[in-house]
Amino acid sequence: MRIRTWFGIFTVENETIINTEIFLKDLSLITKHLLQEQLLIRGKVAGSDLRDLAVEYGFVSSNDEYDKLLHEVNIRLAKEQVARSVTPDRRIIAAVEAIDDLNETGNVLSERLREWYIMHFEDTDLKGEELARKIIVMEDPAKASDLKIMKSFSSSLVASYETRDRIEEYLKENMLLIAPNITSIAGHILGARLLSMAGSLEKLAFMPSSTIQVIGANNALFKHLKGKAPSPKHGVIFRHPLINTAPRWQRGKIARVLAAKISLACRYDLYSGKLKEDLQQELRLKVEAIRKEPSRLRKINKRFFKN
Repeated sequence: MRIRTWFGIFTVENETIINTEIFLKDLSLITKHLLQEQLLIRGKVAGSDLRDLAVEYGFVSSNDEYDKLLHEVNIRLAKEQVARSVTPDRRIIAAVEAIDDLNETGNVLSERLREWYIMHFEDTDLKGEELARKIIVMEDPAKASDLKIMKSFSSSLVASYETRDRIEEYLKENMLLIAPNITSIAGHILGARLLSMAGSLEKLAFMPSSTIQVIGANNALFKHLKGKAPSPKHGVIFRHPLINTAPRWQRGKIARVLAAKISLACRYDLYSGKLKEDLQQELRLKVEAIRKEPSRLRKINKRFFKN
């Protein structure tokens, strides 16, 4: 029986080691072996502890050297595993989550800045970046002390908005490379948010379209399951202009069609990574057909006069 350990291979018969193959003391090579297959790191071979065998067969000169090398190998292995887990879609998810955090923080800070401005100057309809940029260029010797700190606050707020814009540009460029079909159907922001909610491109691709349709509508779904509300017709995909600009009675059908196309787009992105231009055309034709359908009121009137 051959037992593969992190520093060598031992051939054992009847609890006796009959042959050994000791690896070179190359930590990069050992880490590579550990990533490719499961090797014994702790335990015994033929009744002897791995540490004692490593010293006995000359891999190390002492127990201390063995412990030091094993510690370094474990650190390298952990770093390599983390690096391999950071796939391109994980970078997309990190970017869209950063945008969400910046938006949330920016909204809170901009409200605080507006309250501060009204307290010291006058009421204003300006908010967010517009107000912050106005404050940066203001001059008022009578309120120089307050204005100084408000300018510093405003500069930080403007910097956060500019950072958000740069991240969004990064997101736009990389979504086209990583998920061109999702971007074509849903746009780079909504597409990235769907990836974030699913956890990865692979997980999103394996979701049924009915799940994609309501992803993000957790509260409404729980209320429906408790019998306190009708089933939700859409979740985060409501942000798509095809849905939020449609009449209320058409939104459910359009959401169903859009979710089906997003599901198909995910699979194309996962397995081919090439843009399939027909998807957008097919979506447009199906949505146009839904929009041409008569409204519920017209259907009811037609049925009433027919009877």
